Amino acid sequence: MYQNMHCHSRKKLSPSKENYLKAIYKLSETEQAVRSIDLAVYLGVSKPSVNNAVTILQKEGLVIKPLRGEIYLTDEGYNQGKIIISKFQLIKQFLVTCCNVNERIASEDACKMEHLISDETTFALKNILINNKAPFLKQ
Repeated sequence: MYQNMHCHSRKKLSPSKENYLKAIYKLSETEQAVRSIDLAVYLGVSKPSVNNAVTILQKEGLVIKPLRGEIYLTDEGYNQGKIIISKFQLIKQFLVTCCNVNERIASEDACKMEHLISDETTFALKNILINNKAPFLKQ
């Protein structure tokens, strides 16, 4: 992970850019550096689409990508990626465990919902589930 080069105000990313950030985060769990081609394959998109999205994420201070280099998350990118993943996992497990939704459908719905739910609502939902001793949540 690299330190942010500049202080950026946290702007709301589009769902598409959040999906790119989430994918970079997930791919960087195994290798710190992410190649554009791996990101394109992972998301099922073209390399020009990846380059466009990464340029935007770089302007937002969330990734660093030297010319023709690999993609690295900044500290802020790592933190935002972690939040997006946490929202997805919380929503998916809630739908599966508490609402008896099929896992595939829960995953698809959680992917859509993670972009809409605020951090405040996410933490409130987590607290309610913890207080009700939901078995899938770690304290």
